[in-house]
Amino acid sequence: MNFLAVYMREMALLQKKMGKLGYIFSAVMFPIIYLFAFGMGIGPVMNNIHGGYLPFLAKGMLSITVMMNAFQQTALSVSVGRFYFKTFQTLLLSPISAFQVILGITLAGVTRGFIAGSIIYIIAMVFFDVPMLSLWGFLGILLSAFCFGILGIAIGLWIKNPDALSSVINFIITPMTFFCGTFFPLYNLPDWLQIVVGILPLTLANNLLRTEVFSMYSLLDMIYLIIITLILLVISRYQLKNYNE
Repeated sequence: MNFLAVYMREMALLQKKMGKLGYIFSAVMFPIIYLFAFGMGIGPVMNNIHGGYLPFLAKGMLSITVMMNAFQQTALSVSVGRFYFKTFQTLLLSPISAFQVILGITLAGVTRGFIAGSIIYIIAMVFFDVPMLSLWGFLGILLSAFCFGILGIAIGLWIKNPDALSSVINFIITPMTFFCGTFFPLYNLPDWLQIVVGILPLTLANNLLRTEVFSMYSLLDMIYLIIITLILLVISRYQLKNYNE
């Protein structure tokens, strides 16, 4: 249970940030703007989407909110602790295994993602009458939060300076935001691009979020997302075990 010490450490840091009003706004303003702008501007003309465009968009906004907060805040926690405050090294000196360090930091990223995602989805439910998530949707967003939280650790350990994180966001996170079925269905994309983005974790999360009943496709999406998460866990554990200044 040593991972709880790491988790509580991250939560203590989050609690200090939560006291600042700007932190909450910065975490949710981007998806809120997109939700209202696309929902009111494009929603009335998008009549070919099953269930309506607003529920489709709201679930997409939920997925990218969880992705951004789970990934970015975790990557920042690791990289800032490495480069600026030199606090990350204290975790390496503590009698806690690499796996439990990763688990504690990842759970903190999951918590951040769920807090921001809940705000977005509650707003969507209140203003746009969006229905509750299905069980598959909840499992999908949970797995997505773990996947991107662990990815944040891997990137936070891999980058050589804080500025490199912006490049990762620009070349990996931002393209996933726009091409993984967040704003429009994947069938609008060329066939070759559908194949490429179809294996990305955000696409798998979006598919599960919009699943209402069990199917083999949803089960496969979940299995693929678990496999990606486990691969990232192995990579992160290797990086942490071999980490040195």
